[in-house]
Amino acid sequence: MRDNTGRASSGFVALLRAAIARGRLPAGQFLPSERQLAEKHCLARKTVRRALKSLEAEGTIATVPRRGYRVLPRDGRRASGAPAAYVCELPEGMEDLTGRYRAQLAEFQRAADRRGWPLLAVSARGKSRDEVLRQLAEARAVGAVLDTANLELIQAVLRSGMAAVLVDAWREDAELDSVMQDGHQGGLLAVGHLASHGHTRIAWFGPPIDEAHSQDRFGGVAAGLARGGIALAPELCVATTEAQAAERARELLAGADRPTAVIALWSSLAAAAASAAAELGLELGRDLELVGWSMDEIYETDYRPLFRAGRVPPTVTWSARAMAEAAFARMAERRLNPGLPALRVRIPMRLKLEA
Repeated sequence: MRDNTGRASSGFVALLRAAIARGRLPAGQFLPSERQLAEKHCLARKTVRRALKSLEAEGTIATVPRRGYRVLPRDGRRASGAPAAYVCELPEGMEDLTGRYRAQLAEFQRAADRRGWPLLAVSARGKSRDEVLRQLAEARAVGAVLDTANLELIQAVLRSGMAAVLVDAWREDAELDSVMQDGHQGGLLAVGHLASHGHTRIAWFGPPIDEAHSQDRFGGVAAGLARGGIALAPELCVATTEAQAAERARELLAGADRPTAVIALWSSLAAAAASAAAELGLELGRDLELVGWSMDEIYETDYRPLFRAGRVPPTVTWSARAMAEAAFARMAERRLNPGLPALRVRIPMRLKLEA
């Protein structure tokens, strides 16, 4: 007779755990399917699934997409209750983006919850690498999502032997997995939209091309322009800091030879361009086209208010939830196979148009 109670699930967990401990189910081996386990042990599928999720939460087994559940090696198993860590370091001078970081952390928390993992949030701002490592060690963290471009901290975490994934950033001098927005695709989407509306005098308005996001997004814009046979005039390629954005945007839009469209693939820079246009009496959508950038999860709460009561321009968006899921999946795979080559995983973009 099938027993669908929690007691049956607990008993099955103990049975599988014992089989793994005694080597009858060795590390690296895949468990039989849920259906096979249910039939063999005369249990309901949901009872088997509950037991497998319990073993996964404690770090004894791990899900491999389209393959099933695989037994983790003993030294790679997560101690019951030990957390994964999310290490965040706000870039200097970008405190106004805390809403975005808060929303991103919330999505990582939800992704961890879906896996039954505790999540330890660690602020690295103002801390030495040793202080951060000490906090991770004291919590017995088994893996770390690193939302920072601090090479010294990244290398210290890697040397600790912890499974680590870099998110929302990429460094060519760091040998670790990276999960970030597909800025190249975002640039292509922006140019494709503007070109389809007949724009040929298109401006790039962004930070200096000396970090991963700028390089990635500008690369997509340059490729899109080249594909459309559109030249990027030197005077329309404007590099700016956040502090100088308002002034540089007014300079860009004040002349008679101003661009008819601006690509500003940072939310604050898109807002600065929109504000400068309004000051100069230019109406978005009529006198000037603008393409901005936003995280899906804060589009309504943080991004839309940047444009006050005005028109929200076409916007390239990305999902923090997709980033969190991809990062944890890669971290789990890295724990199973530490020798895998480092990968750069890109989160797909879409162009959001408002009526």
